[in-house]
Amino acid sequence: MTVKDVVALAAKELGTYEELESFLAGDTGEATEGGTGDAKAQVNLLVDCFNLVENELALDYLPLFAEDEIKSNTGTIEFSALKRAAVRIVRVTDQWGNGVKFRLFPSYLKTQPGTVSVRYTYTPEKKSLEDESDYRLHVSERMFAYGIAAEYSLAMGRFEEAAIWDKKYKDSIEAAYRAQPCERIRSRRWV
Repeated sequence: MTVKDVVALAAKELGTYEELESFLAGDTGEATEGGTGDAKAQVNLLVDCFNLVENELALDYLPLFAEDEIKSNTGTIEFSALKRAAVRIVRVTDQWGNGVKFRLFPSYLKTQPGTVSVRYTYTPEKKSLEDESDYRLHVSERMFAYGIAAEYSLAMGRFEEAAIWDKKYKDSIEAAYRAQPCERIRSRRWV
């Protein structure tokens, strides 16, 4: 899903799409008279809201996972060597997929020397209007639109409207939780 598609959907939900339609279509036109400012400023605010929502989802609700294979002669792996900004290290495995012990330090992790795979959660990078979201599954464009609408309404000082959008956003997050696959524990028989 592209940021532009999600921003357009959020603008439709907020009722401001007509003002922003020409700008989102690639024109550099201004918003219509009586609007809340020029179209570029509104779209930039909506993109900022998208970045807030994507970051909030990754940190608090639906983490994004990445796995990097790294070779280290000493077993010290700097967090800066990872491709993305790590939030939490989930596991470290050797080249055969066996779990490996590791210790975390403020700027690196220490594990066995050699080639290891590091699985971690990460925070997404800031996006522009033409970028793609890091989310591919379990997060719909509508969920993002609700979150953007809540943030936008809050930024514009429309607190009651923001509370309504936030409720819709939180409900859609709860629905996404239920949609995620979960492991089932087999029942045991007691003798």
